[in-house]
Amino acid sequence: MYQLLFLCVILCGMTNANKVEQVHLSLSGKMDEMVVTWLTQGPLPNVTPYVTYGLSKDSLRWTAKATTTSWKDQGSHGYIRYTHRATMTKMVAGDDMSDVYHFKQPDPSKELRAAIFGDLSVYKGMPTINQLIDATHNDHFDVIIHIGDIAYDLHDDEGDRGDAYMRAIQPFAAYVPYMVFAGNHESDTHFNQIVNRFTMPKNGVYDNNLFWSFDYGFVHFIGLNSEYYAEKMTKEANAQYKWLQEDLSKNKLKWTIVMFHRPWYCSTRSSGGCDDPTDMLSRKGTADLPGLEKLLNDHKVDMVFYGHKHTYERMWPIDDKVGYKSGDAGHIKNAKAPVYILTGSAGCHTHEGPSDTTPQSFSASRLGQYGYTRLKVYNSTHISTYFVDTDDKVGNFLDRFYLEKV
Repeated sequence: MYQLLFLCVILCGMTNANKVEQVHLSLSGKMDEMVVTWLTQGPLPNVTPYVTYGLSKDSLRWTAKATTTSWKDQGSHGYIRYTHRATMTKMVAGDDMSDVYHFKQPDPSKELRAAIFGDLSVYKGMPTINQLIDATHNDHFDVIIHIGDIAYDLHDDEGDRGDAYMRAIQPFAAYVPYMVFAGNHESDTHFNQIVNRFTMPKNGVYDNNLFWSFDYGFVHFIGLNSEYYAEKMTKEANAQYKWLQEDLSKNKLKWTIVMFHRPWYCSTRSSGGCDDPTDMLSRKGTADLPGLEKLLNDHKVDMVFYGHKHTYERMWPIDDKVGYKSGDAGHIKNAKAPVYILTGSAGCHTHEGPSDTTPQSFSASRLGQYGYTRLKVYNSTHISTYFVDTDDKVGNFLDRFYLEKV
């Protein structure tokens, strides 16, 4: 039986200077665990922070001790922050104490509901953040996935912008798992901010939040770091490729969804579409950098999400620039290649719409509104996506799409 659980972060004997902030959940890769991560602005000398959790807010009878990492912001002052991480297990279906948060143990037997987006900041992104908060508290999501470019930028203003963003999203990120990986705006100083602010599933290679996978019901999710290619990090790109080969080979689930930041296929101002050489590195590869597209196609990946371009576009199934069209762009059966969805319009400093781009032959739908994508996995044969227009106060649903396979 899967339960609604409550948690509270506790720091014994602390002052307001070290209050709990930026609480967020993430998946560890095990369905009977949940990771809670939070930050304090000061150290916790001679104190072990921990979380309490239980089946009601009045019965928090389990505890999980946290580990603490101190890390220096890359700004000129080099401010030090403290990230605390605790893994909650056994989930059957003067003190400073945080608010009490509630969450559900992941239930793989039910339909999976996810929000997926890239390129979100507080500036121009608050309509999306507010709708994600409302939808979370109306029990619309099981997981939220941010596919790179977070806060614009996490390290700006000596890290204060990252703090402000994490406080803004706490009303949803403390209640459902918030999964992230790097975009180009996180690559600064060896990915310092994303390595230290978050806690993603371990990959057994670097365990630094930069690439990971997890299973949820019928789906195997994979998050990759396209910035290894853009930054010409040959050793890391090859290590990620080897890990991905092994991960895909072991995957036995019905659906496989891969996500990374830089797009391979999309419509742009250029008549050739997505043709930025840096973005294409992870697709085609070089003599030293292994391309990823053939590997994804060989393992019959079903869907690919990315951002980077600040717009929304859904493509037909594509293999090596060839789009496979069928009778109904809104309901594709037994796709011959992955369906690609560009969802980078959650809200940041710039934005593009259909009038700003030249449609490509493989483009199925283009939208100009701010918003995010919802994914629903019904069972082993049907999944759906649609775009939520957060320009609209109630979140109008656009571009309903169904993918079916038998």
